[in-house]
Amino acid sequence: MREVADQTFECLYDRASGRTFTGVHFKKCAFESCVFSQTDKPELRSRAVGLRFTNCSVQGSSLDPGILDDVVVDGLKTRGLLQVWGVAMRHVVLTGRIGDVMFSPVVSINLMGTPAHIGIQKAFTEANREFYRTVDWAIDISTGEFTDLELQGVPARLVRRDPATQVIVTREKALEGKWRELDLTDTHWSTSIDFLLERGDEDVVLVAGKRNRKFRQLVAGLEKLRAAGVAE
Repeated sequence: MREVADQTFECLYDRASGRTFTGVHFKKCAFESCVFSQTDKPELRSRAVGLRFTNCSVQGSSLDPGILDDVVVDGLKTRGLLQVWGVAMRHVVLTGRIGDVMFSPVVSINLMGTPAHIGIQKAFTEANREFYRTVDWAIDISTGEFTDLELQGVPARLVRRDPATQVIVTREKALEGKWRELDLTDTHWSTSIDFLLERGDEDVVLVAGKRNRKFRQLVAGLEKLRAAGVAE
């Protein structure tokens, strides 16, 4: 594996290239205003295969609907929110100290997060569903120390997690509505469950960020959800 250390990458735009990026270990590198796999066609999505990122930083960048396969991120400073749009994953590990990250099943057409046309979204949703049919696990977040992690659109059965701080809420349990009766003040769990219902996903993993200033309140909220039979 080739090692790249202490470098800054600026304004790298990977658009509809269908490329495979592989065999590189980035150490203490910075990525600024970069885009991975921005495309409106599943057949032109890029792949990141066998990549390692150790103590890197990212700013003003996004990961669009590509494929991440055998990727390890060990420590990541996010200057602002890192948004990951419509990706499909196999054996992705997020570990160490990591900032603010949001995974969404929505396909975006630009850095502003503008949603793609419904036909494009449907094509990627179906492509990702087919991809996950043969995946044993998609992402391991069990040892990640996040400031905040929103993990939408990834089947919970494919997520390796820390049960104490990362719980599953199924659509079935959310529809029962018991969570609406709970005091979830100082958490964003109500919003996350609302998003689950709006998206039509089967389940969602709620993550209490260990580096979040409201960590104790977030964990207390998860315990309330678990005690009420909403979370597992």
